[in-house]
Amino acid sequence: MSSVHRQPEISHAYGRRVALVLVDLQNDFCHPDGVFHRAGLRLAERERLVECINTLAAAARAGGHLVMWTKMTWSDDREVGLLAKRSPFLAHEGLRRGTWGAELLSELDVDETDEIIEKPRFSAFFSTDIDARLQAATIETLVVAGVRTDFCVESTVRDALFRDLEVFVPADAVGGYVADLHEHSLRLMGTVFASVVSTRDAVGLLQQSPVQATPQEV
Repeated sequence: MSSVHRQPEISHAYGRRVALVLVDLQNDFCHPDGVFHRAGLRLAERERLVECINTLAAAARAGGHLVMWTKMTWSDDREVGLLAKRSPFLAHEGLRRGTWGAELLSELDVDETDEIIEKPRFSAFFSTDIDARLQAATIETLVVAGVRTDFCVESTVRDALFRDLEVFVPADAVGGYVADLHEHSLRLMGTVFASVVSTRDAVGLLQQSPVQATPQEV
């Protein structure tokens, strides 16, 4: 069998307009006092993950690229839907809009110029306006990072492919609760859905400013 993740060349994307999509780095998903941790789902190496995320965000802003943070939120118990049965600890608490748990981790370097996208399900494309935002910015390439690898990150990456968006996933900038599911998700995404790269490689892409189109290309 081949290696777990293919290591593709990323330089072909230099000069493109890129959006950095940072998925669900919220207190309830990531913090030791969050509802997932209390349910026994504990994010490994949170400090390292936050460091990688902040590095990516700084590189994206330096390169003049869009930084988007997603937050999975619900207004009430009804909006949780079938997930309340599959994950009963979410039936009456967790990720509720306006609560501490739904907010992004305080250690994250969130800038006032960044965009925040609230979503009701795993994918950043489900019942949100991210499609319209990306099209308005003429973006066809994404760097996707965050949590959890095998749920919200993978769902977002799959939906991006279905919209013909090229996606890069920095393996050390995504995290999950179960090691083998995290690894299997990276392997799966690295088949056709995305190119699995390192944070270092993704930073190299994000630091490249978009090339201005010539009049003939417009």
